[in-house]
Amino acid sequence: MKIFHWCHSIWLSAIVLSADTLPRSASTFIEQHCFECHEGSDDSLKGDVNLGQASFDWSSPEIVDLWTTIHDVVGSSDMPPSDAGSFPGTQERDEFLAWLKEKLTRHAPVGGTLPRRLNRVEYENTIRDLFGYPEFEVPPSFPSDTSKHGFDNVASGMLLSPPLLAQYLEIATAIADEFLPQPISLPKAEPRDYSIPMSELSTDAGGGGSQRGSVFRLVSSRNMASGAGWTSSFEAPVSGVYRVQIDANTFQSDRMFYDQRKVPFKLAVYARQNGEQKYARFSDLRKIGEFKVSAESSEGGFGILEAELFQGEVLGFRWADGPVFSDPGRIDLSHDFIDDRLLNDRPFYAAAIQLNGGKRGSSQAEFYEAIRDLIESGQLDLSNPDLDKAPAIYGGGLFNGPHNWCQSYAHEEMYRFGPALDIVRVSVSGPSRTVSSQRERARMVRSKAFLNRRSDEVSDLVFTERFLRGFLSKAFRRPVSSLQLDKYLDLVRAHRESFPDKRIEDALHLAIRKALLSSRFLFRELGSGSLDGFELASRLSYFLTSAPPDDRLISLAVKGKLSDPMTLKNEAYRLLRLPQRRAFVRHFTGQWLGTRKLMDIMPDPRLLKFYGPDRQAMINETELFFEEMLVENHSLEHFIDPGFSFRNQNLNKIYGGEITGNKMQRVTFPKGGKQGGLLGLASIMMATANGVDTHPVHRGVWLLENVLGQPTPPPPADVPSVAPDTSGTITMREKMLAHQADASCARCHTKIDPLGFVMEHYDPVGRWREYYPVYTELASAPLKEEFYASQGEGTQKGRHIDTMAVMPDGTVLKDVTDLKAYLVTNIDLFVECLAEKLLIYGTGRPLSFGDQRIVHALSQQITGNKLGFQDMIVSVILSDSFLSR
Repeated sequence: MKIFHWCHSIWLSAIVLSADTLPRSASTFIEQHCFECHEGSDDSLKGDVNLGQASFDWSSPEIVDLWTTIHDVVGSSDMPPSDAGSFPGTQERDEFLAWLKEKLTRHAPVGGTLPRRLNRVEYENTIRDLFGYPEFEVPPSFPSDTSKHGFDNVASGMLLSPPLLAQYLEIATAIADEFLPQPISLPKAEPRDYSIPMSELSTDAGGGGSQRGSVFRLVSSRNMASGAGWTSSFEAPVSGVYRVQIDANTFQSDRMFYDQRKVPFKLAVYARQNGEQKYARFSDLRKIGEFKVSAESSEGGFGILEAELFQGEVLGFRWADGPVFSDPGRIDLSHDFIDDRLLNDRPFYAAAIQLNGGKRGSSQAEFYEAIRDLIESGQLDLSNPDLDKAPAIYGGGLFNGPHNWCQSYAHEEMYRFGPALDIVRVSVSGPSRTVSSQRERARMVRSKAFLNRRSDEVSDLVFTERFLRGFLSKAFRRPVSSLQLDKYLDLVRAHRESFPDKRIEDALHLAIRKALLSSRFLFRELGSGSLDGFELASRLSYFLTSAPPDDRLISLAVKGKLSDPMTLKNEAYRLLRLPQRRAFVRHFTGQWLGTRKLMDIMPDPRLLKFYGPDRQAMINETELFFEEMLVENHSLEHFIDPGFSFRNQNLNKIYGGEITGNKMQRVTFPKGGKQGGLLGLASIMMATANGVDTHPVHRGVWLLENVLGQPTPPPPADVPSVAPDTSGTITMREKMLAHQADASCARCHTKIDPLGFVMEHYDPVGRWREYYPVYTELASAPLKEEFYASQGEGTQKGRHIDTMAVMPDGTVLKDVTDLKAYLVTNIDLFVECLAEKLLIYGTGRPLSFGDQRIVHALSQQITGNKLGFQDMIVSVILSDSFLSR
């Protein structure tokens, strides 16, 4: 049951009622127990609620909302407050609540979803499904969705603004262009000759290619576009067939680290659009040819190829089988290469460790010279046992560090002594003939598959009717009616009559644009009365997959079988087994648990160095935890105290540990501790802070709303927020206790603050701490891994963190472990909150009084039967609230 705390500023002013319309018991209750604070002049009113003025209208949504909240706060004994002059007895309270329940049940029944527009994610997925266009994304200018009641798919927030309509029109036109393109008209070929100077080949700094005298020298086979030499002065002016000649030599010397090579060197030639991602894998780029260059002579030879180049493409030249290479499918250097250089080149390894990578910003040549000077000094300790630990201890650091130390050294050595592959001369001529672009070809393939015109459909009319019937039925997520189909056929006929020289595809272009702008496509649940089978299929599918219903769901809706509870139950379980469930995992957790916020939070660099992959690891941990809860049907107590989570090496800096690798790994730990669950996830701790400091109120409010189901109203406008004291002279607890001296503030903060205080051991990024930090003027470097156990540079231990708190029911909590135990014992509070969140997300509406009664009964059933999380979701789907419009 949703419980609102009665505080200032939560009611609309001048919402009133007339006592003579009430039964005597209710009238007496209000006069004796409410008028003390909620009747009289504006100056004396509490919460801007005046129950003594004469006006009463159950048809007003504001009145219904007001009395729903009154029912909740009186039912929870939050009102009247414990310090009120008059306090009702149990029978008196029960009689008042019984009257109010009867009124609210009648005037706030189950249901009430408005027609729902597809949100951004649903719209993208629906376009992808309708057209078989998996790469479709809305443009960056597409308006953001508005979140209401915690989610961006709630109907009341899905307004249809002029900018959004303009985007829909633009996208509809672009989609129609993509699948019904105009015929291709190729330009006339105008061949030219191009000579490419070696000085105009370019690669990324440190990528493995460099100008050396009159040649461009390649030393790396790294699987990254930046490891090749790319033409900077030549790009194909038009799409066509070009002739490319490459002169190349090999370079080897007797001072090489590697043995003399006798097999030919492989020179691979690639093409890509100018400006494309320089870190792309070669396996993802288009290879247009490969040559073998003799290793026996520095005179080498030349190769000639003819290949299609598309407008805007540049040429790239890569040494495909050099000793500095990547493992298949990866862009970073192979561990075999690292082992080769570090274990077999012991002086380099020792010097690299001693220099710690050299000076920041130093070039490859400068780093190489520093290494050589140290080696020649004779001051290396080659007996250091750490030299035998590559790559597990030092290999990753020496390779992946900011200077790419191992790579830098190897590159410079090979530039000087070999082995290397030299590009001597490149010439291009063409085009001998023009060709259609890759995009034009893709469009033609898409168009043919999309139209799927059969050979027996000799008449455009026969083809058009068959095509539109199928397309519109899929677009509208139900069989198209004859009336609707006729309107689109009339549109096509009118276009053909007005433009007889145009193709049938041009008329269909108009029909497709019209369909993509139709309310039947952009909205769902447009009807009235009960949900029909097709609306239920859509509600179920968008709930669990963020995508339109598949053929099976539509087929069941056609047969009228989705109204059968067992069929609906089986379909819900089926969808939860599909990979598409990850959309539900991502978008529900992203909003309920706040992980969508993480990419926009920049932690204080004095805390730790924090990058995009670290944030993503936090998000992945949360989603994988939630998904296991779902797939394995874990008990709902596991949300609070699971004994497992998912980690990778990025999260070592948060939780500690020695996990290696970027892949998320399942980890276990004893239950009852500080780790794991909603109260131990770093993502939630970061989302409920600001990256710089923590605030007990923020986390307390979040827990009340998202774990306990007891949302709090916003604070009064005239009450300033309480900010942390970074000087360390006063703690947040001391500040909040002073804040609670105001009785009007205390009513909410006695519930908020205890929950926030017990979470204070978690810093702004979720690391456990025992002390608050105090930053000095020198504070700039990140704190050490042991964090507050020792002082970081410029950072001192502040006040010891006191997390002791007392819940409103008298329960004493010493820290988060006690709060976990409290929630496990009172798991029904969490279950009811989670059920409400699932229903809001699934139905797209805030819950009415009638819905809240269903949620309360449903949560009792779930906890009583000890259902797992997957079973809980299915129970929510089978509830009257989910099945009601």
